[in-house]
Amino acid sequence: MKRLAVLVKNEKVDTVVASLRELNLDAIIYDVKSAGKEKEMTRARGGTSSMNLAYVPRKIIATVVESDKVQTASEAIKKSIGDESKGVIIVTSVDDFIPF
Repeated sequence: MKRLAVLVKNEKVDTVVASLRELNLDAIIYDVKSAGKEKEMTRARGGTSSMNLAYVPRKIIATVVESDKVQTASEAIKKSIGDESKGVIIVTSVDDFIPF
């Protein structure tokens, strides 16, 4: 089994969760803060400007899938995020899975 953790912008959460539900997968959503090179765009009356923030709010959506379904789940997630948005999918091994 594998654990998929998807790091996405807040506005993409609903579409990613919907794509996981289509595959009959449950998800856990974490609030996180991303500290990277990205700038936050702000809109003012006269136009737009960018500013550097100490962090940018993000979400991590985590799920556990069978090893042979990682590719299918990853493709569904990528499709739901779209080309205009950057995201990260982290795949890790799950040694034990104990449902209760």
